[in-house]
Amino acid sequence: MGSEDNMEIDIDRLRDDLKEESYGAFFVGGFGGAMFEAMDIDRASDEEIIRMAQEKGFDIEDYCE
Repeated sequence: MGSEDNMEIDIDRLRDDLKEESYGAFFVGGFGGAMFEAMDIDRASDEEIIRMAQEKGFDIEDYCE
């Protein structure tokens, strides 16, 4: 994973923010795949959430406690 290994990450807040971004893409941009992405976020493991967030350009350090 990298430098996140020794950090306590607020996964619930990160998951919520990822879902909000997906919902925004759906409601504002009409991107239908965003609804499926939001469902994937709900089922994703903690590691998958971190990977998804990094792929979307989220700064993981913003979610460290």
